[in-house]
Amino acid sequence: MKNSQHPVLTTVLFGLICGISLIPLNLVLNNMFFWPNAICLTLWLFTAGYAVLLCRWSKQKLMSVSYPILFLLLTVFLVQSIGAFFFLALAAISWIRSGLCYQERGKVRLVVELFLCVAGGALVTVFTPGSALSWALAIWLFFLLQALYFAIFDSNTPTLDSQYEQEVDPFERASRRAEDILSAPPLA
Repeated sequence: MKNSQHPVLTTVLFGLICGISLIPLNLVLNNMFFWPNAICLTLWLFTAGYAVLLCRWSKQKLMSVSYPILFLLLTVFLVQSIGAFFFLALAAISWIRSGLCYQERGKVRLVVELFLCVAGGALVTVFTPGSALSWALAIWLFFLLQALYFAIFDSNTPTLDSQYEQEVDPFERASRRAEDILSAPPLA
């Protein structure tokens, strides 16, 4: 069965949708909540949406990411700093992606996860979003950077060896193996 999921492209498109929808969504939430809570709730919605995508790609149950997402929702109303909430959201994304959804190759993934979170956080910090438009751009660029995670660890990309194995029919492989055995010097 062929896997039709493309996490890199989907992450980029999700980031673009988040960037475009940030301003209208934030305007609506600003009518219901104070400014820090409104932008934090908007960021929480994007993080929750990304967590759902991660669960879907890794074939995990949504319940497995419910604790980090609910914890992050609680911090929306407890933490009154947008920067502090953003870094908590980074930690939640890392926890969900490398701790819950994709657990194989732990040390390598942890290093890449750490690099991408620091780079994403630095990217948003460099832009120092003060307006909704700069927040939208920072969010989109953040998800562009997050797409690198799947570009690095994409297991759907076939290697040259597996392509070669698929092209050679089983009889041909057996024939080559027999020739290799016969041409090997005898062990005496």
